[in-house]
Amino acid sequence: MGLPKGKTNNRSGRPKGSKTKVTLTLRARINDFLGGNFSKFEDDFAMLEPKDRVGIYIKLLSFGLPTLQSIDSKAEITTKLEKLSIPQLEKMIDQILENG
Repeated sequence: MGLPKGKTNNRSGRPKGSKTKVTLTLRARINDFLGGNFSKFEDDFAMLEPKDRVGIYIKLLSFGLPTLQSIDSKAEITTKLEKLSIPQLEKMIDQILENG
């Protein structure tokens, strides 16, 4: 029987969310490639049809801008509040009143 998910006996192991050496190396190589070929990309980009240029431009924007999330904020807040305990709700109310 193994340990439950998220539990480990190795307290000095790799922290959750940290990048592995392979990921870091690969990301560095990709960035070097992109940086070294950027002027060629700009030339190729200029030769594209306007419709294709717009498509690529939109795709590239997704790497530079954070994506917006569509939410029903009232329902989301209600759901989150329902999951809080009474002491947690009281603490939130106190903080709101203090910062009021």
